[in-house]
Amino acid sequence: MANLDNVDNQLIMEFDKLPLDFWDFRNVNIKELTHGIHSYPAVMVYPISRNIIKIIEKFQPVETILDPFMGSGTILVEGMINNFNKVYGNDLNPLAKLISEVRTTPINPIDLNKIVSDIIEKIELEFLKHEGILNNINNKINSKFDITEKKGWGDNAPEILNNYLDGKFETPNFKSIGYWFIPSVIVELQIIKNIIRSIENENIRKFAMVAFSETVRLASNRRNGEFKMYRMKKEKIYDYKPNTKEIFINTLLCYVEKMNDFYKIYNKNTEVNIVKEDSRILSYVPNNSVDILITSPPYGDSRTTVAYGEFSKVSLQWLDLENEEVIGIDKSLMGGEKYNKGFEFNLESETLKNSLTKIKREDLARAGDVYSFYEDLDKCLKSVAKKMKKNSYQFWVVGNRTVKKETLLTDKILTELGKQYGLIHVITLGRNIPNKVMPGLNSPSNIPGEKVSTMTNEHIVILRKE
Repeated sequence: MANLDNVDNQLIMEFDKLPLDFWDFRNVNIKELTHGIHSYPAVMVYPISRNIIKIIEKFQPVETILDPFMGSGTILVEGMINNFNKVYGNDLNPLAKLISEVRTTPINPIDLNKIVSDIIEKIELEFLKHEGILNNINNKINSKFDITEKKGWGDNAPEILNNYLDGKFETPNFKSIGYWFIPSVIVELQIIKNIIRSIENENIRKFAMVAFSETVRLASNRRNGEFKMYRMKKEKIYDYKPNTKEIFINTLLCYVEKMNDFYKIYNKNTEVNIVKEDSRILSYVPNNSVDILITSPPYGDSRTTVAYGEFSKVSLQWLDLENEEVIGIDKSLMGGEKYNKGFEFNLESETLKNSLTKIKREDLARAGDVYSFYEDLDKCLKSVAKKMKKNSYQFWVVGNRTVKKETLLTDKILTELGKQYGLIHVITLGRNIPNKVMPGLNSPSNIPGEKVSTMTNEHIVILRKE
C-alpha cells in the first residue's frame, strides 16, 4: 500500500491560481455519459469531482476513491472513467443505490440496443391491444368517482381499477396511488412494468427499471419542476393526459445513448463497490485503504431540507420495494433521530454550540433537529477517517443553511469536528450553485408566509488525514 505525501502547500498554490468562478460550471453539460441517467435532488455536478481529481493527481497517486453519500453515483462514474482500481459508494436510499448501480454497470451496446428494440416493439403491441381500455378508462371511472379527490378514488384506486378491469391487469396496491396518478396512467405504467419484468438480462432489466422510475415521476400528478411531491391543482388534473408510452420510450432511448457513450471510455478493470449501509459505519471499506474522498453530504436533516425519501417514495412503491423501507428513508438518513425535549451537547465545535444556543431560545425541537444532524455528521467523520490513508485528502462539498434566522456554518463546523479524528483543514473554496435542483424559497422560522431564499453558494472544504 503506497504511502502518500503531505502536499498541502502545492494544493493551496494550485487552488489559489484558479479564477474566482472556476467551480461554478455554469455552461457545462452536466448530463453527459451516464450522469444523465435519472434525475436526483441536490446532485453534486460531475465537473467538480473531475477537476478535483485532475488537480490532486498532479501531486499524489490516486487508485481508490470513496463517496459515503453517493446519491446517484456521480463520483463513482468519475472514478471509473479516471481509471481508478477501486471505487466505494454508499447510500441508505434504495433508489439512489439502484440508480448508482445502473450508472456504473457498463452494458454492451449490441446487447442493449437489441433488447431495447424488443421492449419498444412489445410495448407498442400491448398498447395497441388495450387501446379501447386506455381511451375510455378515465371517463368511465370519473363518471362514478372524482379522480381529483383524495377520498374515494384517491385512497381506493386499486379496488376500483380491479373492478373496472375485471382481472385483466395486475395493478399496484399502495396507499394514495390514485392521488398521484389518473386511471389511464396507472394501467399504462403497469403494462410497461410487466414487459420490463420479463427481461432475462438482469443488468438490462435494472436499466429499464430506472427509465421506468423516471417515467413514474414524469407521468404523475406532481407539479412540474418540483423535487418534492406537490400535486398539481385539481382543475388541471381533469385535462391531464400524459403520453406515458412516449415518455418511457424517449427516456429509455436517451439512457441508451448515455450508456453507449460511457461504454466507450470506462475502465474495464475498476472494481465497483456499492452498498446500502450507514455512513457512520462503512464496514465494507477496509481501514487505511482510501486515497481520496469526494462527497456532498445532505445540507441538514431530510425532513426539513432536501427530502430524498419524499423524492423517491412513489418510484420505490412502483418498483415493489418493501413499504417499511420506503416509509423509513428520511428517518434513517442523517439527522433522522429527534431530540424534541432537549439534548446534551457533546460535540467538539464551538461554532455549532454558539448557533444552537441561539436556536434553542427560539425553538428547542428545531435545535434538537440541528443537533441530531451534526451528531451524525461527527460520527461519519470518525468513520471515514479510519478508512483513509495517511496524508490522503477529503473534499466535502457543503452548504450553510439557515434555521430560525441563524446561519449554520457547516464549512467551519466540519473543520472543527474533524480535528479530533486527525483531519487537518487545508483550505476552503467557494462556489455558486447554478445547477442544483433545490427549492427556491423556504421558511427558516416556520411562520406562515415568511420566506427567504435558500442557499445560493456552497463550500468545498478540504481536509487531510494526519
